[in-house]
Order: sequence, then structure tokens, then C-alpha cells
Amino acid sequence: MKGYIPQEKIGEIKSRVNIVDLVSEYVTLKKAGRNFVGLCPFHKEKTPSFSVNPEKQIFYCFGCGEGGDIFAFLMKINGESFAESARYLANKAGIEIPVRKMTGAERTVASEKEKLNKINAMAADWFSEQLSSENGRAVRDYLNKRKMGAAITGDFRLGYSPEGWSHLVNYFEGRRVPLGLVEKTGLIISKNNGRFYDRFRGRLIFPIEDLSGRVVAFGGRALGDDMPKYLNSPESPVYTKGRVLYGMYRTKDSIRNKNYVIIVEGYVDLLSLRDAGVSNVVATLGTALTKEQVELIRRFTRNVAVIFDPDEAGRHAVERSLKLFLEENMHARVVVLPEGHDPDDYVKKFGPDALEDIIAHSPMMVDYYIEAMMGSRDTLEDNLDAIRESISFISTISDPVERNLFIKRVSEKLGIDQKLLKDKIRKASANYKTATKAASPEKSTKKVDMVELNLIYMMMEYPEKVPVVTRADILDCFTSETLKKLGQTITEKTGNIGSLASNLEDGPVKEGLLKLMMEHPVMDREIAGRIFDDSIRQIRNKWYKDRHNILKRKLIRAREMDDRELSDSLLREKNRLLKEERGLTKNEKNNQVG
Repeated sequence: MKGYIPQEKIGEIKSRVNIVDLVSEYVTLKKAGRNFVGLCPFHKEKTPSFSVNPEKQIFYCFGCGEGGDIFAFLMKINGESFAESARYLANKAGIEIPVRKMTGAERTVASEKEKLNKINAMAADWFSEQLSSENGRAVRDYLNKRKMGAAITGDFRLGYSPEGWSHLVNYFEGRRVPLGLVEKTGLIISKNNGRFYDRFRGRLIFPIEDLSGRVVAFGGRALGDDMPKYLNSPESPVYTKGRVLYGMYRTKDSIRNKNYVIIVEGYVDLLSLRDAGVSNVVATLGTALTKEQVELIRRFTRNVAVIFDPDEAGRHAVERSLKLFLEENMHARVVVLPEGHDPDDYVKKFGPDALEDIIAHSPMMVDYYIEAMMGSRDTLEDNLDAIRESISFISTISDPVERNLFIKRVSEKLGIDQKLLKDKIRKASANYKTATKAASPEKSTKKVDMVELNLIYMMMEYPEKVPVVTRADILDCFTSETLKKLGQTITEKTGNIGSLASNLEDGPVKEGLLKLMMEHPVMDREIAGRIFDDSIRQIRNKWYKDRHNILKRKLIRAREMDDRELSDSLLREKNRLLKEERGLTKNEKNNQVG
């Protein structure tokens, strides 16, 4: 896919898109010296180890080792190809990517996801047109009745799917879009006779956007008595239900600014709150909250207010969600609205300030779990069940302070000895950690020669030094084949560290280079020259030392075998090597390299 985009366009994208601005759309960043720091979006952490360098336009996490340039960040965070990320950034920066006719081989490689994203965008525009048409008058009346103004309708791109079996099918057929491809988005369904029909019919349409603003799926609300009341797109190559939160693309800036998020269950609740001026809100699309969704929220805030229904289903939702929030070190409140109210009618009846007030006085989820859920046990059997549940639950809490506080509260609530509860939890926690470790692949611990790595880094930072490396033939002395090949690439065509490091395979070399880039300030040229010369000397000295050790071992074996001819040959080689080394050392003293 990379070949579809001219190299000069890639350079133009990099010059026009600031990595700090891009990353800030996904992660809350704060200025720290030369860099910007925040919580890493790629692994769990309590203190920021994720760093963005605006000078060199790269990012690096000192916790998990992820790093690279703007393309690497977008590819990683959205799970996209290079071409998809580059085209998205080009569009964002107003850069036109030339289109040319692809060869047969290129068509085979072309991303299906790009095509599906385009189909979803076309469908969203078509649904929006239907809402604005005469056929959509009844739907517009319904929205006005629900007090959803034109601003909200436009911002969230609401639409309408007319009654009928093939309106959308006919639309795509008229534009010669393969219906088999449209079917993969879930917009249409195939019959046994090979014909297709529309999935959404006579419904108010809610386009579902990913964090980059691309429409990836749709939700449809029945306007009559049709069941189900809400119908959602199935999962597709561009849409995984548990990884998307409705409205987050539109509300993420407000969430970051207010430093907390309100979670509701449905589209209409979110739109009503947003229309009332409550902008830091997301919706779960009517499904249970997932680990991926909590991780998504954690990129912008650690503070959450979840509005649950006060029924049995809501009770289970609290328990499931609490585990997820604790695992991600989030601070969550449980908001239970007065009986008979949902977020939509509550905010309309009492206003946004009343909602903010009820959230501020809502219990933390841990307190709610202990008081409202564990406190309702009456019989001995119920209490035993509660103890077993609490042991299983607390054993999964990684933070020792939170775990001890939880143990203290549960022991007081259930009247069980705290030491006994701790012992039981310690055993369960050990089993949990063993199972987790067994399920997690070990990270590579292979070490990299830091002197070789530093020389490669300096070749990238100070390209005028590259000819020195070529004249000294120092790359032949490298022990790391990966670094040797990277050095050869640089000598053939110089490049900057951000792009070169981003194109490396994940591993210790890539991590090491990016870490050097983030930690090392630009040095004075004279000092850099001395360090450069010293690195060359160290690498060469190490190479000679290794050769001498090899010859020494061979000499010992030759003498043990009483092989005089081989011994003499090895001695001659040793003397030649010593003369060569002394000659180079003398030359370096008289005329320093670089």
C-alpha cells in the first residue's frame, strides 16, 4: 500500500501534520521540558511514561517501548495499514493524493477496509439526504418533539431510512458499487435467491463513528411498533462493537477538558444530554461495557460517572464494570436517577445543572458495590456467597492500596476477620497471577550493543558524519546484523530517525533508537564529533578484542592437538592482527577520525 502514495507526498504530510496535535486527539498531553507527556494509550499505567517530541516529530513510551512517527501512531492506535493512515492524514491536512490506475497486482493488495469506509460514508450521506427530503418530514417532527434541534441532528449526521426493501440497494446499484462488498458493511442482507434487501427500513439512523471520525456502522431506531426497537449494524472488517463508543469522536475534547466522562446506554440519551449542554458524554451502544472501551476512555480521563438502570441487569453491569475500572486504575461513580427517569427525560425536566449535581453526590462505584450489593445479603448462605464473590473479585485488583482498602471495607461489612480474608485473597491472587502470566507472551529480552546503537543514532542525527563511517569500514565490525543493515541503509541514503526507526520491525533495536532520540538533546557539533570518534574506536577495539580471543582459543586447541603447522599459522595471523590494530591506533592519535 505504501507504493500507492508518492514519497514526496509522504514528506509533505509529515511537514504539515504536527505529531503533538495528532496525538492530542487521542491522549491528554502536558508539556514537560522539551517534550509532551501523557498516559500511554497502548498499555496500562498510572504515571505517564508516554512522551512526544515535537522537534523530531516522534513518540515513544518508556513503559512498553512503542514508538515512531505520525504514521506509526495512527497505524497502531486504529489498527490500520500505512496507506489508510497516510490518506487519512493527507485529507486532514488538505493534501491531495494523486490517483492513478492500479495494476492487477495492486488491485489485489488494495485495502478492503478503505472501500468499506467509503461505502459507509456514502450511506451516511444518503441517509442524511432522506432525512432532509419530504419523506423525512415525519422523522423531523419526531426529533423536534424530542427537542433535538437541527444543530445536534447535523453534528451527529442523523439520517432516515425510508420504508421499503431496496432503496439503499438501488442507490448502490446505480453507482455500480458491488453489492457483495456493501453486504460486508451490514447495510444490506442477501436472500437465498441471490438478491439483496436493506437492513434498515423506516428507521431513524444514527451513524456510528470511530475515534477518527470515520463512519464504521449504523444504529436504527424504529419509529413505529417494529421490533427490535433499536437495530444495529453487525460487526464487520471496519467495526468491532466492543471497541467503539457512540459519540466519542464528537465529545472527546470536552471529556479531556472537564476531566471526566458520563456514560449512558443509548443514542437518544447522549444526544439529549449534548443538546442540553452536557458535552462530556458517551454511549455504550446498548451493550455491556468492555475492556477495550474502558481503555479508550482512559486515554482522555480517569474519572467516570456511569448512569445505570437500578434493576438486576444494572446490578450485574456495576459488578462487571467495576472490575474493568479497577484494572485500568479509573475512578468511577454510580449514578442512579430517581425512579421512572432516564437521562433523556431527567435532563429535560430538571436541566443540566441538576444532573451535574446528582453526579457530584453519587457514590464511588466501590462504595456502591459494597453498600448496595453486598449489603443486601440476609442468610448465612448469602453471606458465604458474598465472601466467595469478594475473594474472587478482590484477587484481581492489582493495586495493593486499593486491594487493602477493599479488604478492610468488605471485612467490616460482612463481619469476617480481616487477616483470614487477606490470606484467602493472597492464595486466589497468586493463582490469578500465574494464570495471567501463562496467558501472556514473554517480551524479548535480547540485548543490543549500546555503542553500536549510539553510533547508528548519531549517523541519523548528524548525516555529515556518514562518510566517516564509510571510510572507516566500521560497519564490518558490528556484532548486530540488524544494526549493520540499518547502517548500510543510512550510508546509501540518509534519512531522519523518525521515519527510519518507524520502519524497523518491533524489537530492542527500534525501542533503543527511539529511546535515545527522546532522551538525548542535540549536542554541540564539536562534542558530538568527539563522541562519534570515540564510538568508532570502541567498536573497532571490541572487534579486535573478540578476534584475539578467538585466535587464543584456537591456539590452545592447536597446541593440545600438537598441530605445529596450525599453531604457526595462527601465530602469524595473531601478529598480523596486532600490527594492523597498532597501525590504526597510531593513525587515530595523529589524525582523529571525523
